[in-house]
Amino acid sequence: MARSGKRGSRDGRKTREPATFVPETLTRKGFRIRGLGPLPERFDPMKATARQLAAYRLPRRPDAKTEPRLRALWDRVMSRTQLWIAPEFEHREHIKHGPARGSGRRALTARRGSPGVSNATSNNWSGAADFSPAGKPYGFVGGQWTVPSPNTRADGAYYASEWVGIDGWNSNDVLQAGTETQITKILFITAEQVYTWWEWFPAGEVKINNLPVSAGDVMYCLICADTTSHAIVYFSNQSEGVGTRFEITPPRGTTLTGNVAEWIVERPTVGGSVANLTDYVACYFDECIAGGAGNIDNLSGASLITMTGTGGATLSEPAQENDHVVKLNWRKSS
Repeated sequence: MARSGKRGSRDGRKTREPATFVPETLTRKGFRIRGLGPLPERFDPMKATARQLAAYRLPRRPDAKTEPRLRALWDRVMSRTQLWIAPEFEHREHIKHGPARGSGRRALTARRGSPGVSNATSNNWSGAADFSPAGKPYGFVGGQWTVPSPNTRADGAYYASEWVGIDGWNSNDVLQAGTETQITKILFITAEQVYTWWEWFPAGEVKINNLPVSAGDVMYCLICADTTSHAIVYFSNQSEGVGTRFEITPPRGTTLTGNVAEWIVERPTVGGSVANLTDYVACYFDECIAGGAGNIDNLSGASLITMTGTGGATLSEPAQENDHVVKLNWRKSS
């Protein structure tokens, strides 16, 4: 489901209705956002030509013979996305996601295994990571998950971020997008927030205000970076049948490395401190794929990451179900 090529033609004729763009925004952090608008009335991606898909900035249609699994995934995601909306953004600089790290602010620790790295621990990430083959950096990553419910019995604010992304382990940038499940409890008053977001670290989180999402919804996200400084993000709420897509660039001085792709539950940094982890119970990532330069990988060689807290206590623990599914289990809040 990697991104289509440049604008083409419709039924052999020049495309008359190119993708509708929301005006590009340059933020003070130096990154640019350009939302893509609704599809034309009666436009059906399932019947569109390859050139039409490219013109409207939709993911290319995989070949059914050479890429049967990807084609089945494309058919399912695109057929269930009945409405494409223009995204509305809110930059939330007080919330950051960013690279994996060990205890304190040290680098992620791991014991080397085969293949890749096994038994990794981090104080902010939990999930699975795939390292790209030598000389073949990742240019896209995709995954699907059911949005968990945020829970807590104790007073305070608790967060869990569920996302797919590229970079952040042995690299200083992270290109990532996902959902946020937050709960705040004070005495008998409880407030919950569930929303979608994206981030190209080191810039902060950018919330998508108008894409509907609730706990229990099935979300699919595909991130395609066609260069080290430009990407398109595709989000689809498969339960609601609503999707959005937009083009982004990194903050000043940042480029994509492409050394690793991830499927992660994270406790983000809020107001400069790593947040408490909400009791999300469990989160499944499925349809996990990543690739670039002709290679497509799944979880067959993935490294699993356990989130730890004070004294090395396990907060969130991964379990690989098969080559395309990883389950994350909540263990403790902090």
